[in-house]
Amino acid sequence: MSITLYAFPTAPGFFNGSPYCGKVDILFKMAGIDFTTEMPEDYKVFSKGKLPVIKDGDAIIQDSEIIRYHLAETYGHSLDEGLSAEAKATGHAVCRMLDDRSVLGLVWSRWVEDEGWAQTKQIFFEGDPTGEGEVVRGNIREGLTGAGFGLHSEEEQRRFIKEDIDAIAALLGDREWFLSDTPTYLDATVFSFIANFYGSPIRTWIAPLVAAHDNLVAYFERGMARWYPEGLKMLQQTAAE
Repeated sequence: MSITLYAFPTAPGFFNGSPYCGKVDILFKMAGIDFTTEMPEDYKVFSKGKLPVIKDGDAIIQDSEIIRYHLAETYGHSLDEGLSAEAKATGHAVCRMLDDRSVLGLVWSRWVEDEGWAQTKQIFFEGDPTGEGEVVRGNIREGLTGAGFGLHSEEEQRRFIKEDIDAIAALLGDREWFLSDTPTYLDATVFSFIANFYGSPIRTWIAPLVAAHDNLVAYFERGMARWYPEGLKMLQQTAAE
């Protein structure tokens, strides 16, 4: 049975620019399940109106966490084998922190703040004679303000995200992976966020917050070597130029 992952497009060999799409990509790689990736013509046709989505036979599964449940319940790949109840609880809490607050800072820095928006616009809306990009930007600003993040001052927003990243660095410590000697589902989530914070071509004020932690930089490089070796080679070549 073939599985299709519907996700936002990305450069060959690189992690996805959406941490949620990237998370699912890594979950499938960790599970050793064959799949193909496509960008749908209009992802709004899906009932939840967002990506990632997978098509597994006749089943349409939406949302990265629901997809993770599907992998566990349908294929037996929970990707948390051997973890204690305490470790699983820690993983759950970290995922909720990243999914419910850290992502707001990532999106705000890319789409609302002028420095990030200039880069985002160049990548996704170059030329943009219709002004569609500014409409999307306005909708995102409105959504994040409604969610509460946009009501905070710049100083407050940056403190929130710094505390999240500091917490991740403290939890990782001197280990290679979170929670276990080998990657678990939590690494699929954390790596996708760290990669977008630190390794994305859209560079914002969040990147230096990650760079301040040697263990997170090493973690990023370790994850790239494991899941995106060609992308790591390209990053290293670019850095050497």
